Amino acid sequence: MGEEDTHSEGENIMHQDSLFRDEEKMEESANVAYLLTLGILLGLTLREVNKKTKFPYSPMVLTCGLLIGLLQSSLGYLGESASILSHMHPHLIVYVFIPVLLFESAFNCDWYVFKYQMVNILLLAGPGVGWGAILLGIVFKLFLFYSDEDMNWYQAFTLGSVLSATDPVAVVALLKELGASAAFNHLIEGEALLNDGVAMVFFIFFNKLSKAAAGIGGGVTFGGVLLNFFRNSIVGPVLGVIVGFFGALWARRIVGDDVEVGWLTFVFTYLTFYWAEFCFFKTSGLLAVVSLGLFWSAFGKTRIRSESEHAVHTVWSFVQYSCDTTVFLLVGMIVGTEVIEERYIYTSDYFRMILFYFFMIICRYLMVISFWPLLKKYGYPMSQPELIVFVYGGLRGALGLTLSLMVGCDPDLPPRFRHLSVFFTAGMAALTNLVNGTTCKALVNYLNMIENPVIKKKVYKRYLTDMIVNQEDTIKELEGDEHYAMADWNQVKALVGSQEYLQEVVQLENEIKQIQGGNMSRISYEGLTDSETFGEVRYRVLRILKGLYYSKFEHGQCDEDSVRLLVESSDVALDHTGSILNIWEQLFQSFTSFSSIKYFFKAKEWTFLGGYAQQYITKHLGFVYDVTTTFISCASEVLTLQQHMPMNKGAVKLIMDEIRNEITKAEIYLGSLNDTFPEVIRAIQTKRASHTVLMHQRHHLEENQKNGLVDDKEFNSLKANIDARLVELENHSFDWQIPTFHAFAMEFPIFTGVPKEELDTIVKSTYEKRYQQDEIVYEKGMTCQNIYIVQKGTVDDEVGTHVLKKGLGSLLSYANLIGDGKCMTTARAASETVLHSLNLNVLRSLMQKSEIFEQKIYINSIEYLIKLFESQAGPLAQMEAKRLGQFLRSKTQFKKFDVHSNVEFMFGGYIIKGEIQSCISDDGEGIERYRDYCYVPPRESDFTVNKPLICLVFDDAIDIIKQDRLEQFNLENHEEIVQERFSRIEIQNQQQEF
Repeated sequence: MGEEDTHSEGENIMHQDSLFRDEEKMEESANVAYLLTLGILLGLTLREVNKKTKFPYSPMVLTCGLLIGLLQSSLGYLGESASILSHMHPHLIVYVFIPVLLFESAFNCDWYVFKYQMVNILLLAGPGVGWGAILLGIVFKLFLFYSDEDMNWYQAFTLGSVLSATDPVAVVALLKELGASAAFNHLIEGEALLNDGVAMVFFIFFNKLSKAAAGIGGGVTFGGVLLNFFRNSIVGPVLGVIVGFFGALWARRIVGDDVEVGWLTFVFTYLTFYWAEFCFFKTSGLLAVVSLGLFWSAFGKTRIRSESEHAVHTVWSFVQYSCDTTVFLLVGMIVGTEVIEERYIYTSDYFRMILFYFFMIICRYLMVISFWPLLKKYGYPMSQPELIVFVYGGLRGALGLTLSLMVGCDPDLPPRFRHLSVFFTAGMAALTNLVNGTTCKALVNYLNMIENPVIKKKVYKRYLTDMIVNQEDTIKELEGDEHYAMADWNQVKALVGSQEYLQEVVQLENEIKQIQGGNMSRISYEGLTDSETFGEVRYRVLRILKGLYYSKFEHGQCDEDSVRLLVESSDVALDHTGSILNIWEQLFQSFTSFSSIKYFFKAKEWTFLGGYAQQYITKHLGFVYDVTTTFISCASEVLTLQQHMPMNKGAVKLIMDEIRNEITKAEIYLGSLNDTFPEVIRAIQTKRASHTVLMHQRHHLEENQKNGLVDDKEFNSLKANIDARLVELENHSFDWQIPTFHAFAMEFPIFTGVPKEELDTIVKSTYEKRYQQDEIVYEKGMTCQNIYIVQKGTVDDEVGTHVLKKGLGSLLSYANLIGDGKCMTTARAASETVLHSLNLNVLRSLMQKSEIFEQKIYINSIEYLIKLFESQAGPLAQMEAKRLGQFLRSKTQFKKFDVHSNVEFMFGGYIIKGEIQSCISDDGEGIERYRDYCYVPPRESDFTVNKPLICLVFDDAIDIIKQDRLEQFNLENHEEIVQERFSRIEIQNQQQEF
């Protein structure tokens, strides 16, 4: 007996031991994890099915979950795992998965379009959800004839709230695939995003009324209802904005740590939900998370450093896909299990459910029509076909199912109502996803909702033709490679789809003929209205501008506030492609006036507010300068595309003139900015230059690590040092002082390396000159005695047909230094200007003494020479000024040659002074000669120097326009070449068929 007691006591001790774990439970946990892993694998398989068949993804996952739930008794230990998961509390799904899905959707929305559609979204997702819930409740009571024993009125409205939550993921994906407008997509997605949180607010509200009517819980007063509604609908979003603000500040301080940035977004998402739901706020966690995501979409994205942005989006895409798949699978299993164990659903309920499906669509239509006058007034106008698709595309999904399960497990509600809630919600989710989700494409096509203008068909035809030509060129190149000598080129052409592309081109030609009529043997834009052509050119120019803005940001050449404003200005212009471009006006509206800034200049002398005033001036003027210079740089790069756009040349020229006009406005403003606040601009330029150098160092270091030139230890040490300097630079306080001319000259780039004695000689020969607006500084052809450096104001330097704006720190002009003693251009003051005059002979004397100084003068003069002798400049004339400067400084050599010397221009070059001729004539075309101010094309054979030669020899071929811009505009093919090769391909195919 004593031994049995001892044994029993030992068992009790074991069971009470805090370290004891049941092995059977461990195996159950492993099986659950295994089932979820198989679920993700199943999701990946269905994802491939979706790619092949275009069958909506979410309905397939939901169906698989339902089958697992229904067949769990036949699935062994996997069925047991499914049973365990099916009894998971629905709150757990809301707490773990829904915040992630809502944040990801809000975070990745286009904030500009969402903001423009905000009123319509709030109408549909706010009062629209409440009105829709009431309409659905009326249907349950008056049309489906459910008695008070099945559900009372408050319970009907509660179920109506559950069924008002939409999840049109499949429809949005389909509309994006078909090319629907971003505005309409965002209206559907934005309404679904907000109505999830609002539906839960109305669900809680009607559920409390239902319980209060049944005598459960406390009484409900009108004041309590208003307070509760305010707390859920207002406090939650405000909390999300506040948390998002502090999260964005934190993210900006993270440099080079993708993991920390990613985790920061996750942590703040769950903390926002938890603080809203469970702390003293007691508000809607879902609306708080949506607000957090929208804030990050508007202001947080650009706070994430460009090198971490891609990693963060990749991680969130992975998490969104995993959570979406898991939620639909779990909900399907839960509903399938409920169907097996169902005892409260009758045969008549199935007929009512089918009938309710049609009533639900009608109620959604009535809800939208109720707000139709307001929907037409605000945001983007919705067409009748879009209205029908909007109503039809209101699928029911994960959140509605989860809310119904929350009703289902609430013991305070009648069993019959709880089961009806799950039954109807599951039925509507299944029907809308399987019926609406799969037939929406046919509806869109039937309604002709998506416009496809003829000009887009023409541009798309050009893309296809270019692909055919590119394929043909690649095949011809590979045919000459001995490593592909045995390839079956007929099969290659079949595998790469050449014939399919040709057939599609022919189909597009037939469609264009049907629209325009006539014989369209060549690509043309005849028959199109001016508004169509101009609108298409503006559309493509603005898209390029947006890409350039983001490129500048990703390379650290403009900050987050600047790129946000610049991108929004393009978005605004994209909404009005039928009107003349007015980009600068949109940008200028965001700038503080000069008079207000001058007030802050006075305030900076005050004892307490001075520091804040100086910080504001520095930050705002830095923002203004960043926006203005980035716009000028990007818009100037767009101008280089003019000769290469494969569209109506007259339309292209007109739109490029609009761009030039916008650039002129920005340059005038920049000149005024330099004149008015030179001390601040100097500090801003110093900071920007430091930031650019550090970012260049960082990119250079990363490239070296990829190439194996730096090991991990050295890389991490150097990278940490650069990152620390970037953070220090952001917090650095710069002095606002205008240096003396002597100090300024010491820092002037062309004087770098000049001995102090020589520099003192230059400074001693200088004197200050002032010019009023429009006063001529020097005129073309007059004797040149001085060179000028701009100390204040702006000067217009008229170089041939071009006008160069020269502001603070510019030298006037390099061309005069290398000329024959006569001024080569005309310069006039664009505003009240202060110039420092330098003696021309002193500078020429220095050129003879210092080869480095001479080289700098000649290289800087190229910008003038190209514009003065544009017809002789070859491809250099097409290069944007900044890229030309980069090319001249990094890929050219400054050379001098005596008479009778031989010189090689393997990649081309530029003659500044002198004359050369080819040693061998080309195919009887005679001797080639090149002289002063002339581009020399690439040539394998040598040239002989006839007159003493000063030139630039290129080390690499000229890349006039970046490849990515060419691809976006389809600039690589000329019409004649396309037609010739296109015909050749057709002939080859006909011969093969014959």
